[in-house]
Amino acid sequence: MTALVRLAAVVARILAFIGAAGVVLMMVHISLDVALRNLFRISVPVTTEMVARYYMVATAFLPLSWLELRREMVSVELFDFALTRPVRRVSDALVCLLSAIVYASLAWTTWNSALSNFRSGTYVELASMKMPVWHSYFLPSVGFGIAALTCLLLTFQDLHPAASEETA
Repeated sequence: MTALVRLAAVVARILAFIGAAGVVLMMVHISLDVALRNLFRISVPVTTEMVARYYMVATAFLPLSWLELRREMVSVELFDFALTRPVRRVSDALVCLLSAIVYASLAWTTWNSALSNFRSGTYVELASMKMPVWHSYFLPSVGFGIAALTCLLLTFQDLHPAASEETA
């Protein structure tokens, strides 16, 4: 169990790092575009497409497993204060299981969309070129899929307290 948690933590950190790199690259790309446009009246033609299709998608979906693993996803805990520790563990496990089901269904749906866009070679037509964007359709699938696996791992951990104490 410890090895699985460590592997999940490594994968989650890598995906979170890629998402963070997306934020930095987006900032540099937009800043460069604004500076070039204001100083030299030159515009980088792919800025909007890169931001919307790659940077923002990576930033939004890849760090999901990292948030789940750290238990920092948005949650509403109306009755947790009144629950005993064992009942809270079961409640947390059920929430993680439900989250895993939702993530898995989202991963399945977005994977089918990604394959469809891959087969058709989806691109955005710019003034002077065609920019392929089919790659970006796989990012949500990866983020949702890894988050689903992470939630399943957390469900098991919540239901088996000895395993979670071993990894703490």
